[in-house]
Amino acid sequence: MKKIKMVWAEDTQHAIGKNGQLAWYIPDDLKLFRQETTGTLMIVGSNTWRSIGKPLPNRTTMVLTRQRNFQTGFSDVLVKHSINDALAYIDSEERDISIAGGAKIYKEFMAYATDLIVTRVDTVIDGDTFVEDIDLTKFKLVESVKHVKKEITDYNYIVERYERRN
Repeated sequence: MKKIKMVWAEDTQHAIGKNGQLAWYIPDDLKLFRQETTGTLMIVGSNTWRSIGKPLPNRTTMVLTRQRNFQTGFSDVLVKHSINDALAYIDSEERDISIAGGAKIYKEFMAYATDLIVTRVDTVIDGDTFVEDIDLTKFKLVESVKHVKKEITDYNYIVERYERRN
């Protein structure tokens, strides 16, 4: 069965970014993001697209934006202008779908998500972009793995995996 998985990292106040960028550098979390999105149709909003700036290898990118004249400059990047257009495309897709931000895209796709992969970073940033709390009546925690600070990162964090309840 095709999965629609949402992947994000947040601080203890649910902030996911500031000024269109991630607020931390955690190489193992970036590796997790790559693992979870490689081979998928990856859906992002226009702000997330601008922060990435190019198609990522080994996945197809779809940008969901209300901006009718939006262009990515890449012929292999899909652009859709409504959630219904994106869902119609997803229906014909055989690969898993990954939702990779930003906050508006997470909110729009939460009702369709089958899996959530959430990195909870033990810090508070001065963020300007936030995700909503996970509704635990709709999702169950199936895995939680703690990671401690390493030389290259200044953060403790937990990676949690959730699956939609039936």
